[in-house]
Amino acid sequence: MIAREGLICLAAAILMIVEVAILDSRGLFLLTGFATGLVALGLVHLSTRQRGAGAGPLLYAVGVVGAIGGFCYLALAPSGAIAPGDEVIDWGRMDKRALVFGYLGGGAFIAFHWLWVAGVEGAPAVVRPDVGDGRSRWPLQLLGALAIAVIAYCWLGLPALRGVGVINDTALAPFYDIHSHVHLSSLQQIKLGAVPYLEAQTQYGPGNQVLLSGLIDLVHFSNHGFFAANVLLNVVCIVVFFVVVQQFLGFGWAVAGLIGWTLWPSPAERIDFAGWAVLTRWLMIPVLSLGLAWLLLGAGSARRGWLAPVLAGAGWGIGGFLSQENLTAGFLVFAFSLALFGPASGMGLRAIARFAALFAVTGIVLFVGLVSAFVGPSHFFEVMALANAKSSLVTAGVSNSIWSDNLGIEITLKVVHGRFQSALSVSGDEFRPLLLTYGLVVLLLVTLGLLAAFLGRKWGSSDENTRIFVRKFAGVLVGAFILHLFALMRADVSHLAGPSFLLPLLLLMMPVFIWRCVGPGAGRTALMAVSLALIVEAAIDERNDFAGRVAGLGGTWRDTVATVELYRELRSNRGQVADLASLYSPIPRYQTAFRNHPDFAEAEEFFRLLRERLRGRPVELGSYKFDDLIAHPDSSYFFGGLRSLSGITSPKNSLWLRSEQEAWIRKVASVRSGCLFFDANSNKALVDAWMKSVTPPAKMAIEPIKGKRDYGTLACKVAS
Repeated sequence: MIAREGLICLAAAILMIVEVAILDSRGLFLLTGFATGLVALGLVHLSTRQRGAGAGPLLYAVGVVGAIGGFCYLALAPSGAIAPGDEVIDWGRMDKRALVFGYLGGGAFIAFHWLWVAGVEGAPAVVRPDVGDGRSRWPLQLLGALAIAVIAYCWLGLPALRGVGVINDTALAPFYDIHSHVHLSSLQQIKLGAVPYLEAQTQYGPGNQVLLSGLIDLVHFSNHGFFAANVLLNVVCIVVFFVVVQQFLGFGWAVAGLIGWTLWPSPAERIDFAGWAVLTRWLMIPVLSLGLAWLLLGAGSARRGWLAPVLAGAGWGIGGFLSQENLTAGFLVFAFSLALFGPASGMGLRAIARFAALFAVTGIVLFVGLVSAFVGPSHFFEVMALANAKSSLVTAGVSNSIWSDNLGIEITLKVVHGRFQSALSVSGDEFRPLLLTYGLVVLLLVTLGLLAAFLGRKWGSSDENTRIFVRKFAGVLVGAFILHLFALMRADVSHLAGPSFLLPLLLLMMPVFIWRCVGPGAGRTALMAVSLALIVEAAIDERNDFAGRVAGLGGTWRDTVATVELYRELRSNRGQVADLASLYSPIPRYQTAFRNHPDFAEAEEFFRLLRERLRGRPVELGSYKFDDLIAHPDSSYFFGGLRSLSGITSPKNSLWLRSEQEAWIRKVASVRSGCLFFDANSNKALVDAWMKSVTPPAKMAIEPIKGKRDYGTLACKVAS
């Protein structure tokens, strides 16, 4: 396809994007976009006829224009999760699908282009991937894995584990956090007999809920125990990740990655953010990316029988069971890897199709089997519907913002005595990650294009060492590219750092890739300057944190012994009678701040009185805030040991749409037996629906819950 047809397609793509920006109706876009595409394809057809070309350029143009039009349509179309007239409650909405789909569409176009070049126009003869980079004795591989595991533990894991033992006698411990209580309330439901994920709803995936349920039982079923279990899980994830990096990329790059995690946003910043940061949500994405690059471009090509795609698919299936992120992004990693690496690997279309089929079938079968095993085969489609509903809302922009942390720039310009005076003031300290988040969109797309061009044009003529490095860089880039989608959808420092397993390593590898694989010229000079500037700026900005981690290595043995002893102490208290304070922490010396809280006595009395009135019956908590200690229903279901009627123990964090709230109210009201607790500030629609839902011979028993003060009212459905 020559430059003229390419310019026509580019002009059509730009025009479609302008149409999306101007129009607010997908119906209008269908008309204008279809007309734009038709004209563009007509011009391409005329151009190819004039120079006597075949049908190849026209078919390519159909793919390009169709793909751009499809992504524009998706970016403009109203979400199926939000019906016309519905509204978002408690949360905001900023629809960033144009950015997200544009980012993903740009990467898909790059993959499509070079797949076309390789498969239709004829790429240079491929070179079978050299297996030499995988030839090392297994004792050395094992020794390297053990060494990097120890370094990762000392450098990143132990600093997080130290936080498990922090005591503060004057304030509640860091583990007393709503993000933990969201999980704890649903785990309490499972303990009381609820079906995981469905009757104990969570947005973190059925597998993660089952995993955390087992871990908290292993450590201790308490707020402190959950924190300790979650941090331990995250530390294991980090150690496993860097062992995988060492095995696929080598010891040197694994050490570089460990350093990079302290220079740029990475999961290292969120290891101890228990509840939100469950690193198994994303772990399988980078593992798949590195593994597929090794299988398609590296030493794993020698083992490309049926077993390789089956094992990769099994990893995807297990990851998908753990979380929605692993399921969706894992498949995207697989699709991009196969499109970009398949032709260069020497695989024909038949071999690529066979590889894809084995991967997909294995992953789907394992995913369906695991979900069915833990929630029951009859509930599988309910699980999928719940997962899809929440992910659709996030994609549609619910709870999103351009940047969730508060930022401000104020520029003042005035004339005083005939002279200009200007002032610049900046509020907020998150401009660096903000710029990094959105700047990486361009940088990642450009780098992906350069990688694809290298694989399509230079892979066969490159020397062995260059191919080995490019294979490593390719796995890192594809994984980092897909993981960056999460930062774009829900933007703030946490949502940038949590999924960024491969971003720091990519930024460190980028100068090497540019120097070795990009031809001389102004473009290479500019990219090299940007990549080196990112490294220098990060090194200067994070030098204090780096120095602090180095200083902390001196207490490794002492802190490890103390951490092991703390976990033993938590475990030794399993099986004790669970009172309010022991649900906070089973260790007496940690309970001081909790017991000394001004609202502790009232909270203790309230839960005692409520349980006495309930007599084991389930209850829905219609009151949002009880006091300053137990400020959310999430906390109350856990600390009160209460079974929810609806399974939605975190209404503020679960109900985002008015229609969802109305469905929740109908679900609660339709229950034939059980209770509703409410007060003067409760949702009036919920209370009214509950009171009107009783028909003879059943009746409503209403009684106040009073002690040190009037806590509210309990209304229970009873048989006459």
